[in-house]
Amino acid sequence: MNTLRRIDKISASAPYLLHVTWRDGGDDEVDMTGVVNGLDIFAPLKDPELFATVEVVDWGSGIEWRNGLDYSSDSLAHLAEEQRDMAGPDLREWQEEMGLSIQETADLFGVAPSTVKEYRKAQRLPIAWQIACRAMRKDRETFLAHFRPRLAGRPRKQPAG
Repeated sequence: MNTLRRIDKISASAPYLLHVTWRDGGDDEVDMTGVVNGLDIFAPLKDPELFATVEVVDWGSGIEWRNGLDYSSDSLAHLAEEQRDMAGPDLREWQEEMGLSIQETADLFGVAPSTVKEYRKAQRLPIAWQIACRAMRKDRETFLAHFRPRLAGRPRKQPAG
């Protein structure tokens, strides 16, 4: 069961960046560009002066702007997690968690095993890989829909046709 992450402090900077201090001591920068530009209800926040009026509400369970628009701390924490960069060590951890070999990871993403090996050393994974890894971690059925385990040994020869 997830516990609600509470916000201690919030501040805004241009264009749509929020600086969040969590009560548990963590800090995040959350880019709200997608929310402001992708959801009609948040379109008024395109005004930088209004965006800057953000404040913590409801004992840290959310934020609110002067015009009454609000956003929950859960949603803010989710955005922060999704925006956090994944690097090679994160890919290795994800592979272990999912029980995948290098070859199975390569098959899953439709790349050569050498690509997976390079990404396992990368400072930053491509954004599409970050999104896919997080989606498959969060929704096991998404992973299972595409996972094809490798069988041990050499593949059998197909009969000549």
